[in-house]
Amino acid sequence: MAPTVILIGFMGSGKTAVGQCLAKRLGWEFIDTDHEVVNSMGMSIPEAFRRRGEAIFRGAEEDVVSRILDKAAVLRGGMVVSLGGGAVTSRGIRERLKREPLVVLLDEDVDTAFRRAGGGSRPLAAELESFRSLYEERTGLYREAAGMIIDTRGKKVEAVAQEAEAMVRERIGEEGTAKA
Repeated sequence: MAPTVILIGFMGSGKTAVGQCLAKRLGWEFIDTDHEVVNSMGMSIPEAFRRRGEAIFRGAEEDVVSRILDKAAVLRGGMVVSLGGGAVTSRGIRERLKREPLVVLLDEDVDTAFRRAGGGSRPLAAELESFRSLYEERTGLYREAAGMIIDTRGKKVEAVAQEAEAMVRERIGEEGTAKA
């Protein structure tokens, strides 16, 4: 089984940027599940929330994540997968993550995450207090799902990717497969 690194964390934690950098460092494929959900639904995330609602979006997200992780399991080379910030709210995704040995939480402070994600088109990042509340609600889910945690506060993307690479290389060992 090829190693698969799964990046989780709140919106604005840097999962996509770090994931792209980490995949390049490892020479592996990179997939952003938010991008894949948008392709699958044929509409942007804000539009999906507005037209179909969060529950339908989360169902589509769970299907996409499952399909990607199934594909990653049979690849010859490794893969880095960035999950959407709300993916861990799905029981099915959380159950799947329990079986994955390389789940990395990118732990960013709420104010930095809001500065990166807020004010844009993200449907759950429009207002700081509700953003902060959502952050607090999800923190336990992220920590429960993660096998590794990287404190990203004040770090550049390259430094976080380097730290993740070191953790991953330690976990996969010489044989190139992940150890639980």
